Amino acid sequence: MMVKDCMQADVVHISVPGTREDVLQLMAEEQINGVPVVKKGTKSLVGIVTRTDLLRKADENQLAMLMVRDPETVTPRTDVKTALKVMIEKGYRRLPVVEKDELVGLVSIPDVLGSILEDNKKFGSLEIGEFVTRTINAVWEKTPLPLSYLIMEMAGKDGLVVLGESGGVTGMITVSDYIRLSEVTVENNISQTFSGTDSSVDWGWTSKDFLVVTKKLLRLPSKEVREVMTKNIINFSEITTVAECVRTLRVEDIDQAPVLSVTGSLVGMIEDRYLLPLALKALDED
Repeated sequence: MMVKDCMQADVVHISVPGTREDVLQLMAEEQINGVPVVKKGTKSLVGIVTRTDLLRKADENQLAMLMVRDPETVTPRTDVKTALKVMIEKGYRRLPVVEKDELVGLVSIPDVLGSILEDNKKFGSLEIGEFVTRTINAVWEKTPLPLSYLIMEMAGKDGLVVLGESGGVTGMITVSDYIRLSEVTVENNISQTFSGTDSSVDWGWTSKDFLVVTKKLLRLPSKEVREVMTKNIINFSEITTVAECVRTLRVEDIDQAPVLSVTGSLVGMIEDRYLLPLALKALDED
């Protein structure tokens, strides 16, 4: 199987020069989390920008500074195994597809898993229990939103499970939610430079030059997580099949979900990236 067999050919992209606001608007309109960046007026790929980049570079507004430059790419004729290995080794969720340095598509984890595992009788029928991580990153539903983001960042995750007072799962909050809820505020940093000498007359306003630098910062509202979390969440059981899990994650356009026991207790998390090695194994045995 080659990349062209599972890639998205009609891929949304953005061009430089551009701004944070341009990226946010495009992501909101298209409901996407990552966008290839091309030179204005061309399809020449120069970078890629994701929601995570927007959050981690909260004080930057220019797209050229927000994006990851010269991203790793594949071609339509690249073996899917190669693309899979890059995703696994580098932790990438998506890879731009180029032909003669021009953007022709995008291949993502959902694309690859859907093409390989959804209709695979042997591997698709496996239960997801063995692919579930038992390490759960969670916050109490009354945790302040800014603090919850800090917890997520420190854990190196893209989302958190939200727990109620009794310990039950009441919702989830992800990178996409933080971007949606962020507020842009303006901070003025004022510095002084003296163009005169210490003996300058007090009333000589021309003896001082004031440089005002305006910096945009991303701020999260002071709310509790329960006020903004996603409450109606998708969840799985340990006996859910791989095929069903992949299909649900892809159709619902989510990359992770809680896994509950038969009694409804939280036992772990399943993320689509955990299934990439299984997809690679399926290709090896094909």
